[in-house]
Amino acid sequence: MARKMKYLWLGFVVAIAFYSNFNAVFAGPVWSIEGEYFEGCTCNPGCPCLFGSEPTHNKTCKIAGVFHIQKGSYGQYSLDGQTVIGITDLTATPDKNWIVFYIDDKKASAVQKNALLDIFQNHVFGFAKVPQDRITVRYLPISTESSEWRKKAVVGDRLTLDIELLHGAGDPGKPTQIVNKNFSIWAKEFDMTLDMGKATTHRFNEDKYEWNYDGRSGFATKFHFTSD
Repeated sequence: MARKMKYLWLGFVVAIAFYSNFNAVFAGPVWSIEGEYFEGCTCNPGCPCLFGSEPTHNKTCKIAGVFHIQKGSYGQYSLDGQTVIGITDLTATPDKNWIVFYIDDKKASAVQKNALLDIFQNHVFGFAKVPQDRITVRYLPISTESSEWRKKAVVGDRLTLDIELLHGAGDPGKPTQIVNKNFSIWAKEFDMTLDMGKATTHRFNEDKYEWNYDGRSGFATKFHFTSD
């Protein structure tokens, strides 16, 4: 009886070890990204979506979101300094939505490109549940600028997003801010404070998707996403 219990116990231990290793292998690499984010959207400055209200124009809020990774890793590979831009309609249903991703062709190696695509397609933008045939991925040079009051990203003649932050009336030395936004998407991954701005230029042209949202809403903040 004692020998039988011993073998049963050993079998149990082996099964637990196998299950743990199986999950470790098939769950994918551990990853983490953090850095600076800024976006422009369809709405007038002070996007009402951030307050849980209806978008300004036609019940639609399309965004161009720029993620500049200051510190990041995917398994053993560094993602420091990489930039990814995601463009989509936050208000569309999955059966009508689409996403365009721009990944910096000059800075990212083949391994880093695959890692970034996995993170952003399957996790960061996973909430959108967009079918694969409506996801466009372009590997192109991305130019970015970031200063205290200005955030800018350019992808050739496809995207120009230039955000100027708004000076607060009470203290012009600080930007107008929203704290603890009432919008569920990326609520925990974004910093609690959003620095609000206006797009001096927001123009996008990718195949059948095209818009000019000059003068519309924008903001900047920090982000932190992990695989945990």
